[in-house]
Amino acid sequence: MRIVKRVLSTYSADNFGFCSALYELGGLVVMHDASGCNSTYNTHDEPRWYDTDSLVFISGLTEKDAIFGNDGRLIDDLVKAAEELHPRFVAVCGGPLPHIIGTDFRAVAKAVGRRTGIPSFGLQTNGMDSYISGAGGALAEIAEMVHPAGQKRFTLPARIRINLLGATPLDFSVNGSVREMEKYLEGQGFSVISTWAMGNTLDRILSSADADVNLVVSACGLAAAKVLFRRFGTPFVVGVPVGRENSREICEKLREAARAGTASCRGESGGQTKEQEIPEEDRAESQDGPDAGGQLLIIGEPVLGDALAREISLSGDFRRIRIVCPMPGVPSELLSGKEQILYEQELREACRIADRIIADPLYRRLLPGEEGKFISLPHTAYSGRYYENEMPVLTGERLDRWLSLSGVSK
Repeated sequence: MRIVKRVLSTYSADNFGFCSALYELGGLVVMHDASGCNSTYNTHDEPRWYDTDSLVFISGLTEKDAIFGNDGRLIDDLVKAAEELHPRFVAVCGGPLPHIIGTDFRAVAKAVGRRTGIPSFGLQTNGMDSYISGAGGALAEIAEMVHPAGQKRFTLPARIRINLLGATPLDFSVNGSVREMEKYLEGQGFSVISTWAMGNTLDRILSSADADVNLVVSACGLAAAKVLFRRFGTPFVVGVPVGRENSREICEKLREAARAGTASCRGESGGQTKEQEIPEEDRAESQDGPDAGGQLLIIGEPVLGDALAREISLSGDFRRIRIVCPMPGVPSELLSGKEQILYEQELREACRIADRIIADPLYRRLLPGEEGKFISLPHTAYSGRYYENEMPVLTGERLDRWLSLSGVSK
């Protein structure tokens, strides 16, 4: 019963992350599962559903098909839909039931591509892993489709060209955060070729191999960065430009990586690893309240968590900053200096011994008598659109102002 969640929610599933990453790219995106299983995605996790057209469908898996494993009907339906809608590509994933019966989505996509001549790919999602693996896998497939770069440059242009990888509403909402990141980087002398995958067309993304360096702004973009590095040798930096000093450091890392032409993955942080136990005396001290010697706990997506920790550590207001990633499917490279806690009781204990906690508001349920310890930072992948009007834009110095207003730092 350790895995049971009594008061917490779950993070958006891998099949929802798959759909979110591909939503704006003009492809036919199909979740293979029973009719109605897409309602959680389109009403809870997809803020673009009501004002942006997309070809996202559910296959309508029947009980009979599940029992007899009738993949032929799925393939026929995909072919028929593709011939009617003329999508740029066909992408198929699944929920828990197709995972149980062993549906091979790569084989399904291969059959569809052979019959239609349309680029097709499938991902073995199961509806139980987190959105990170689904979105990451989807963007990695798009990276395999990117057109080769033009003639190789031996000197950097005046404005270094970059792609932003891993931008989806599940991590950045639709409150203007992604556009602010683009504007900030343009203002720092970079030229943003494409953003994967919000506010861009598929053609623009497929022409992004000319970039001098890629910036991975969430865990969802790391797999695509690796593909582009393998295919074109494009170096990458992991980080999100929030906070004055953190953003400045990211820009410098981008320039260094572009000059060196080697990958740079920023995995270190101000947090502690899971193996580092908290001394008993620190546990006692942490009960004294949010003072300059206290402990700050950050719960959420690892790339943003790392950026928050870096910026907050400069103030020296906290003795220890812990970063907890409570979702499965996080690339191991991004867990350095962080803890991965998946169980509710362990999360409750981590919150109990912390002095202040930055997390989605739903985490307040863990300590109903200590809501004042929590600093609200809504996360669409966790609480959906429930708190979308409270989601802040943290790009550049906006984070510093938000931290001051939230009472995290002076």
